[in-house]
Amino acid sequence: MSTERIKLRKWQRIFVNRSLNMGSIRALGFDMDHTLAHYNREAFEALAFRETVRKFVLSGYPRELEKLTFKPHFLIRGLLVDRERGNLLKVDGHKYVKIAFHGRRKLDKEERHKLYNSESFKAQEFVSVDTFFALSEVQLFVEIVDYMEANPGKIKKSYREVYDDLRKFIDLSHQDGSIKNEVIRNLDRYMSPDKQLAKTLLMQIEAGKSLFLLTNSNYEYTNAVMGHALDGVSADFPSWRDFFDVVIVGAGKPGFFMGSQPFYQVIPESNLLKPHDGPLAKGAIYHGGNVRLFQKLMGYRGDEILYVGDHIYGDIIRSKGIVNWRTMLVVEELDHELELLEKSRPELERIKTRFEDREALEERLQILRSKIANNYRHAEKATEHGDLRKAKHLRRENDKLTRKALSMERELETNDLELRSLMDHRERKIHPVWGELMRVGFERSRFADQVEDYACIYTSRLSNLRFYSPFKRYHATTDALPHDS
Repeated sequence: MSTERIKLRKWQRIFVNRSLNMGSIRALGFDMDHTLAHYNREAFEALAFRETVRKFVLSGYPRELEKLTFKPHFLIRGLLVDRERGNLLKVDGHKYVKIAFHGRRKLDKEERHKLYNSESFKAQEFVSVDTFFALSEVQLFVEIVDYMEANPGKIKKSYREVYDDLRKFIDLSHQDGSIKNEVIRNLDRYMSPDKQLAKTLLMQIEAGKSLFLLTNSNYEYTNAVMGHALDGVSADFPSWRDFFDVVIVGAGKPGFFMGSQPFYQVIPESNLLKPHDGPLAKGAIYHGGNVRLFQKLMGYRGDEILYVGDHIYGDIIRSKGIVNWRTMLVVEELDHELELLEKSRPELERIKTRFEDREALEERLQILRSKIANNYRHAEKATEHGDLRKAKHLRRENDKLTRKALSMERELETNDLELRSLMDHRERKIHPVWGELMRVGFERSRFADQVEDYACIYTSRLSNLRFYSPFKRYHATTDALPHDS
């Protein structure tokens, strides 16, 4: 298939932050969830929401929480959770909070400024909503905060304590199998396989690349999910395991990139682990391990490996920052958002025109204000020197200029209201609450800054690799500075 960019829809393209020569990549590693394996997100997140609510009630929280409902379209990734105040924030790349909610109540500009923008805050003090799995838990936190506001005293805990319980119950839901066992029993309900996945992986294999799977999930779950995605799809690779030289489950990312945990070999028939020493055998399943030992045993150095994942922190930041793996981030939301952005391009042009009009009007107003101030000074001096006729003339002129300035100020106010309305309307088309994933208004979001800093390339889905040669040189566009334009 031709890789000419003009023949690709925007959501099919791979976007480049850092030049990358795929010819020098010897191994491609893949995360599983939301990278190789696609979920029916609404069904899965609703399941996680329900199971976590059940654990809240079983632990002694009010039974009324059972009435809380999962709202799949309220949240997006890239937000921050202020556990102390029970707030949810969208922040731009300069750490300025542009949108904030307390429960489901939107904070106004004055509240945001008082809490966050009057002085700089440390984003690391907040919880980052980096993964799709975090959406259901944060959605539940929002709903409980809202419940606490409407029912004072019924939950005698702080917001932070509630969030700590939330994390504990989510982890318990994964450990006791109440979520993953349900997924395994109903794979067709919760999973949505990418029909182009096998073709994409085969292209890399045929080009001589070594493929490996690196996931935090255990073997039983991985085997079920990957089997649903790849078993029987290719005659040459009848089992999903045939696509990968090495499979590592239970990796404990980001600990895999920072720790020294040894490898264990998984015995698939019994799902038991045995200590492993020596090379990693092709086709075997391993548990745990660490990145330094992995590179030593596989014989690849950092920049010969491209790792593909959806978790900006666990997959991308750590693999890039610690061992210099090349990175590809899957930003699944772009699949839908890029089409909406294309459709809203005429609105964007109108907004840009309004901004230019506003800037020109504001500049004329500043010149007018300067002239009024200058006339006032000269009128004062004329009065001091007894030239009352000149002073009177200047004050009369200033009366006319002041009326004109007031008219321009009203025009500016009207322009600002229309501009805000245009921007709000466009942002609501992208997402009714938070707008674009990569922007807050016209500013880049904190999430966008992280993508640029750590992802060499990014795209809406892994299978977009099939549109490009396995030896392609991805070239970054020139980094433009404000003075370049």
